Amino acid sequence: MTEVFTMINRSLKKEWELQDAAIAELPEGYEFPLFSARQAIESQRRSAYRTTAAAGQEIVDNAIEAAADRIHVIFDRVENTRGKKGEAVSKIAFIDNGAGMRPEMLRFALSWGGGTRFQHPDFLGRFGFGLPNASVNQTRLVRVYSRRRRQDPWMVGTLNVDAVDVSGKVNIPAPEAGDLPDFVAAYLKRTDVNLEHSTVVVWLNPDHLTYRTAANLKQHLVDHFGVVYRYLLEGLELVVEGVRVEPVDPLFLMPNARYYRAPEDGGAQKAWTRVLPVVLRDDPATGEKHLEKLDNEHQLPKADDPAVLGVGTITVTAAAFPLGFAWGAPSEGIPKPLDEQSKARWEIRKTRRGISFVRAGREIEIVDAFPRSARDTASGLGDWPLLQSYAYHWGVEVSFPPELDQAFGITNDKQAVRPIEDFWRLLAKEEFDEKLRWLNTEQRKARHETRQKAKQAKASDTPTAAERAMAAADMARGQRPQVPDHRKEESDQKKEGAARKRAEVTKEKLDEARKAIEQEARLRPYKIDYEEVANGPFYRPEWVNGVQVVVWINRLHPFYTTLYQSVLGLRDSGLAKDAIDAVLLCLARAELTTPNEQTQLFYQTQREDVWSSDIRRVMQALAAARTDEAEEEDGEYDVTSADSEAKNQTQAGTPSPVVPTDPSAP
Repeated sequence: MTEVFTMINRSLKKEWELQDAAIAELPEGYEFPLFSARQAIESQRRSAYRTTAAAGQEIVDNAIEAAADRIHVIFDRVENTRGKKGEAVSKIAFIDNGAGMRPEMLRFALSWGGGTRFQHPDFLGRFGFGLPNASVNQTRLVRVYSRRRRQDPWMVGTLNVDAVDVSGKVNIPAPEAGDLPDFVAAYLKRTDVNLEHSTVVVWLNPDHLTYRTAANLKQHLVDHFGVVYRYLLEGLELVVEGVRVEPVDPLFLMPNARYYRAPEDGGAQKAWTRVLPVVLRDDPATGEKHLEKLDNEHQLPKADDPAVLGVGTITVTAAAFPLGFAWGAPSEGIPKPLDEQSKARWEIRKTRRGISFVRAGREIEIVDAFPRSARDTASGLGDWPLLQSYAYHWGVEVSFPPELDQAFGITNDKQAVRPIEDFWRLLAKEEFDEKLRWLNTEQRKARHETRQKAKQAKASDTPTAAERAMAAADMARGQRPQVPDHRKEESDQKKEGAARKRAEVTKEKLDEARKAIEQEARLRPYKIDYEEVANGPFYRPEWVNGVQVVVWINRLHPFYTTLYQSVLGLRDSGLAKDAIDAVLLCLARAELTTPNEQTQLFYQTQREDVWSSDIRRVMQALAAARTDEAEEEDGEYDVTSADSEAKNQTQAGTPSPVVPTDPSAP
């Protein structure tokens, strides 16, 4: 205990010393402003934007808000001094043909909160933080060039982090007339871009770039902007280093977007779209915000209701992707890509698992954590699926207008959403949680069946260990399997038919074909093979070619789908599979070599009508129990043998998730 008090006393002393040192640095007459300028800016540099593209989209937002229909992003380059190939980016310029700014507005726009949309948040802008926030996040020096008419001079506003004093009042310096940077002027001349009115934002010597190499940064911006502005690119010329940005829909439902493929051609399938009219209210008694669905026009609130914070519509869209459409690797249970664009789709889905939130046509964030605690469920927030690898193969988008910003907790950098609890309650009442669980389950089942088919047992071209073991056992006891008298006529006919068929193919003489078949039977008297017979027995013994004992294992029987195929999935499956094969070969030899015809018929009846039926029911019950456990754990899905058998009997080919056509049906 004494040691604890000693540590506390040391901490107190250290804290007091730090406080004294901080106050000692302040100048005489310090006025204690709301923000400590230098530290506030340095903090902003370390927070908010995850990537250069995320910061850059703030500048693009401002240009679109300013009515620009042409936005070009260009780099100035220097030789890379860090030992990497390619040129390094030394400056980035965002050039737009928007309305431009008068000098006072240019100065105001470089200050935090200096926007025009705080009272009019009807499109992309809102808080007035974008230009300074995004710029200082990437660079210590930003210059903004703007003019409202061609005859006006370019006015230059500057925000220099290093010029901000540690203490004291901070002002944005007044803009001055100046010329565009050389690399911008050269680009405009080279591309013949006409700028009647314009704003050019230049980041000089950016030091927080996601990619310093020009080629990588260019691709980063093109890919990111294509997704974020997918609904706004029609009629907008957004170009990065000469490459026009094309829309990319992470749900792959937009026909004009990259990587699209029609649903009837194996593309993404729309699971549902639901438009929900809602009202957001403030509860003055508790201070809580409540989101309510409007079922009819009579529920619309009065325009002067002070408790109403917003009215609008929330649109929820979900899509499911067939196996191979977004393809990562064969180990995922997807055997091969659907087309050459499958890999690109997979790269997009890897970063967009969950719900894409789109505000005013511009993507804000992907939320990949649903409410899943016991408290969440008890509070009516829904029973949402755990986002595992299956969730890469379905997607959800929620779009909403700026009027509902408070329902989604839009942050001042428009990089994140924090939906209120009523949003999740609303979706749960519409059973979206149940529908997503259904999509998740269908994906798991489809992938499971695909993996099972991928490891489907096939007949070996050479004798297996089980087959060799059976032959060795026969040699040990000095007795090879013999066709019983009551089956010799049938056996001889099969042998003769096999010889004639072989002779036709190989052009051998008939006697040579007979000898070849007998020689093969001596070298391989036993064989395991496979067939698919709906409602057939779990295995079937046969004298093949009249001389070889063959066991045909039925892939459509639960014996195979639940037991045999599961054994194939074991890390060391060889011994277990061979042991099962050996047991079946022993049973087959006993049935095929029985000298008494009545006894042989009894064995056949037991195998087909009794054993196969009993094993079917037992295996189905085992598989169903295992499936319930797997779904409770939300882990790897083991499809029931009943489901598997039914699907095998009714369809062929690679299974795909079934997508409901009725939006109200999961």
